[in-house]
Amino acid sequence: MTIEQQLEILLRGTFFADEAEGTDGGDGFSTVNTATGGEETGGRSLRAQMASELRERLKEGRPLRVYLGADPTRPSLHIGHFVPVQKLRVWQELGHQVVFLIGDYTGLIGDPTGQSSERKRFTHEQLMEMAKDYTQQVFRLLDPEKTEVRFNGEWLSKLSFAQIIELAAIFPLKWIVSRRDFADRLARGESLRLHETLYALMQGYDAHALECDVQVGGYDQHFNLLAGRWIQEHFGRKPHICWTYPLLMGTDGRKMSKSYGNSIDILDTPEDMYGKCMRISDDLLPSYIDLTTNFAPAEAEALKARLREKGVNPMEIKKQVATNLVTQYHGAEAAQAAGDQFQRVVQDKALPDDIPEIALPAELAGAPIAWVDLIVALNLAASKGEVRRLIAQGGFYVEQETITDPAATRAPGGTTLVRMGKRRYFKIVG
Repeated sequence: MTIEQQLEILLRGTFFADEAEGTDGGDGFSTVNTATGGEETGGRSLRAQMASELRERLKEGRPLRVYLGADPTRPSLHIGHFVPVQKLRVWQELGHQVVFLIGDYTGLIGDPTGQSSERKRFTHEQLMEMAKDYTQQVFRLLDPEKTEVRFNGEWLSKLSFAQIIELAAIFPLKWIVSRRDFADRLARGESLRLHETLYALMQGYDAHALECDVQVGGYDQHFNLLAGRWIQEHFGRKPHICWTYPLLMGTDGRKMSKSYGNSIDILDTPEDMYGKCMRISDDLLPSYIDLTTNFAPAEAEALKARLREKGVNPMEIKKQVATNLVTQYHGAEAAQAAGDQFQRVVQDKALPDDIPEIALPAELAGAPIAWVDLIVALNLAASKGEVRRLIAQGGFYVEQETITDPAATRAPGGTTLVRMGKRRYFKIVG
């Protein structure tokens, strides 16, 4: 494969900080003029600058070291977090050495990017507990035999105070405090603590310690990625290439979040993953095709072109996206079964064959109980607020009838069919 063909594949879905509204990626200063550690870039865009640097690096004719870092601040991830992982697999398939870095030390601070207040802090033990399933999740996409897994505690825990001072001297304070998220908090008179300003330094040192050629991430990570370039140059090394992607919105167009009920989670069952894909807003389909699927570039472009044709039903495109996504995480057989179930249960309105039965414990039986309380007591939802939102959205059904009153109760005795959302069925007995 030629260098230009590799570039075409690798550029698919990319989005650089100067392409965002305001052209500062949230950093509060010009990204173009700081793309090479503070030097001018000759008026070129970040896309042109990074593509040019990658072209030159590829000419060296060796596998590049490409890394992605993730702080373990939650036990499970959604496909929005996995956009860079999905892209990391593309680099892997092209023969490059990929590194998945778990931020057991950067996680002690927590990335302040986009945060309107100080993040909750975790102990190292808590971070390692949340990280224990991270490799299991990323290996659904990456080849474990070809993936280098590292923890940044390997080097960050060994830095002396003198070394930290040396690193801190690289960063002009005005660049740190002018970051939009920091500047906004200071303007509101809210807390900004010194340890938060060290996050970019720590992530930047990761790039140096890993001797990486490329770092992938969200475009909102631009400042943190630049820190790696500055530190690498400080130590006399060629700066790595910042290769970034847009943020993936939730299925309803808002920020992807479990609390909004609009996320597609890595640990979802094939049926849930497929069904959630079918809820993707029509206008978001092009971004999902670019950022979450592994269609060949020509096939992806053909799907997006079909979406623009008059009279095309977007549901047919969603089915292809859903099948592709489930195949990546669960395999082709599971994707076929999930598609068949969606057709039978949702489109043909049939009940699934294997509805689980849940027997009421003695303390909940024998008296009426509010559905909101019962669903949480049976661990079918994380909170009463989640159930109330589901009811408000018209997604809670009893015996196939929509429940609209959040105070509605279940009478004791017998067996009751419950549906939560489009696919989650239960039979409550007792």
